[in-house]
Amino acid sequence: MGNFTFNRLRANPFFWAASIALVAVIIDLLWFCAMFPAGQKIYGPESLPETNLPALVLGAGVRSSGEPTQVLEGRLQAALDLYKGKKIAWILVSGDNRTQYYNEPQAMRRWLAKHGVPQDKIVSDYAGRRTFDSLKRTRMVFGQERIVLVTSDFHMARALYLANHLGLKAYGVGCSTGKIGLMANASFWLREYFARHKAVLDVWFPPSTKLGPTEDTPGDRG
Repeated sequence: MGNFTFNRLRANPFFWAASIALVAVIIDLLWFCAMFPAGQKIYGPESLPETNLPALVLGAGVRSSGEPTQVLEGRLQAALDLYKGKKIAWILVSGDNRTQYYNEPQAMRRWLAKHGVPQDKIVSDYAGRRTFDSLKRTRMVFGQERIVLVTSDFHMARALYLANHLGLKAYGVGCSTGKIGLMANASFWLREYFARHKAVLDVWFPPSTKLGPTEDTPGDRG
């Protein structure tokens, strides 16, 4: 009788919908339990104290023209403000470059150099395909233990959560996306909701990340 009832439940689409919803709620609870005790440190470009640390700028899309999207430009502007305010020592730009036709770090580096950041103060990470990859490579390939993490407001909590679990002490500088429009913002926050669930799973079951030998940074050169 028990097996018969369970088989009927498995054939019912509402059973699977309820199961998925339950798993999502459980992960939500785990997410909040993990986030609140972490004591995340989030600043604006003006309120961050001088750190002499590098800033990690996470990629966020490049237009077909090769120029940064509005979201990515907001992150780059925040990093530029930090550098000009002498609150960071140098900038690590990390993004997707899995094909020759798409290069986030190149676009980020070009934008920063165009706005006055010296080339020798910019380091490019071309294998930051995901937030997890960028943060892990910052720790394992570029040898950083403390960073200023620059990303958008909707992305900041997840990025800091992953940084903490990857052994990085990160000070977050969030960039507002209020000017990009209500519908665009809604889509970002909705996508982020599901991405946070995946972040929890990534911590439990770490995905494979392309690493390689350690790379030189301006900090190594003194």
